[in-house]
Order: sequence, then C-alpha cells, then structure tokens
Amino acid sequence: MIKIFATEEEVADAIAREMKEHLSHEHPVFCLASGSTPQKSYLKFAGDAEIHARIQQLKIVSLDEWAGISRESEGSCYQMLNQDLFSLVHLDPRQIEFFDGTAPDLEQECLRIDRFIDRHPITFSLMGVGMNGHIGLNEPGCPMLDHSSVVDLSETTKTVAQKYFRQPTALDRGITLGLSQVADSKRVIVAVTGERKAGIVKEIFTNSEAKLPAQELLGYEHIDFFLDSEAAKYIKQR
Repeated sequence: MIKIFATEEEVADAIAREMKEHLSHEHPVFCLASGSTPQKSYLKFAGDAEIHARIQQLKIVSLDEWAGISRESEGSCYQMLNQDLFSLVHLDPRQIEFFDGTAPDLEQECLRIDRFIDRHPITFSLMGVGMNGHIGLNEPGCPMLDHSSVVDLSETTKTVAQKYFRQPTALDRGITLGLSQVADSKRVIVAVTGERKAGIVKEIFTNSEAKLPAQELLGYEHIDFFLDSEAAKYIKQR
C-alpha cells in the first residue's frame, strides 16, 4: 500500500510511532536502513522517553555494508546508524549484529548474519530506496534472494554514495540481505522522501517493465511505502 504524507516531517512521525509500537513485540528484531532518509525518524524515536525502558530487549540486524570499509570509518553503514540511532538510545554492542565489511571471508559474513536471522526472525524493517530503485544493496538486475550475498555495486550507487564520505572513496562491492529476507519481516516500511526521488518513485509505481528491486516489495499486505508529497508528485493523480 502507498501512504502519502504532506511533509517529510509527517513521514518521520509515522515511522517513529511504528518503531515504538513494534518495540513492544515479545522479541523485537529491527533491520534498519542507514542514510539521510530515515535520520529524522530515528531522532524522533530516540527522543521518546517511553522507549528507553524497553530498549534493552531490542536486537538490531544489519541490512548492508560497503565491502572493504571498516565500521569505524565515516560513511560506513554502521557508523551512520551508530550516529543516528545506536548511540542515542545507548544500545549495548551485544544487541547489534552487523556485517563486517573488512572480514577476510565475506561469504562467511553472509552465513553468520543468515544464521542470526534464522535464530532471531526480523519483526520490523525500515527500508529506503536508492536513486536507481535499489533496496539495501540489492541493485537493479539482482535476483530476489532469500539469503545474504556479496554484490557488485552499480555505477549509480558508487556515485551517489560518495556523499557519505569526506573524500573520494573507492566502492566496488557491498554485502547485503536478500530482498526475500526483507520481505519476510513481520512488518516493513519503505520510506521515500524529497523531490529528488520523485523520478524513481514514478518508475516504481508506473513502469512495470523497469524490474527495479523496490518493485519486488509491492503487493504485500504487511509492506507499506511511506511517501511525502514531493516524492509522490508524479503519482498523486493516479
């Protein structure tokens, strides 16, 4: 389902409310996208005093990471989430199971995260959509896998991702959950905000031939796309 909100602020409010609601799950396991789109949602969630009594039961599982980039590096997916959420709610490192992009065997990293999800099924996922329609680092043309994998990055992703780093950074591969693992979450929100995303939003919802990763999450009752009016400007009349 598509839910269109007037502003990015309203999208963030709605997401923060859902995060709080799903924190009440008996065994909450969140899979969360990093980047600029969810930042306001995380800040609002972390600023809710009522969540802190329950935050100790939360587990976080990684969505993706840049291959070859350490988690301490500015621009890593871990570093962004740590800055925008983990540090704000004082998560214990033992609550976080994250891909290590510098592991000597990335295939074993995939197995490690897959086994974690087998033991701790994801109860809530918050995804963003890349400028090329990717989800996590599932790039256009990637199959809908039910396991984590090491992937080659598209030229669009390599270029857009430079905004997260202070200096030009070589990015060739990533490690990511499969789209089926995301879809298997008990609840999924895909957030897309800002006029810059309006073009890809139009492709997702009006061009069935585009075969974009984000389109693989359409048609599920438990998956909603939350859009602000700017991102939805080409589809509001449909």
